[in-house]
Amino acid sequence: MGKTKIIAIVGRSGSGKSTIADMLQKKGIPPVVSYTTRPKRDKYDVHHKFVSDNEYDNIFDKLAETVYAGYRYCGKLEGHHDCYSYVIDEVGLKMIKDNNKLDVYSVLVLSPQEDRQKRTTKERFNRDKDYEYKLNYDHVILNLYGLDELEYQVDCLLKLIR
Repeated sequence: MGKTKIIAIVGRSGSGKSTIADMLQKKGIPPVVSYTTRPKRDKYDVHHKFVSDNEYDNIFDKLAETVYAGYRYCGKLEGHHDCYSYVIDEVGLKMIKDNNKLDVYSVLVLSPQEDRQKRTTKERFNRDKDYEYKLNYDHVILNLYGLDELEYQVDCLLKLIR
């Protein structure tokens, strides 16, 4: 059996990372389960498992770990699949690229500031707006023209990695 593939999705808040992960899940690629100590934002905040600091300390086999905005995050492979998606930051991406048991395909999602500002909170937008990406990426998705175009780009991505 080959290495587990990870489609690592990186981008600023509001760029469309979670939307892409949702599209991949509908196409049979489950997400890496993300655990965090941050509080839930609202009832639609369903992309993480929210845990206490004590529960977080007892998670074993963490795929990657990072601290973002003062909260701890980690990912964990659950189930047995050939490929997973993972919404992650560059710190976590560096960690999983160093894992020789994984075949990591990195994707940077770019979206205009005006669009991102509409999709996220002012605090999250301001936190991310000046971040400069330092890594090289295997693929770039431009989230410019709506959901149909985004889904087309996700389909193209899947053809590239399969």
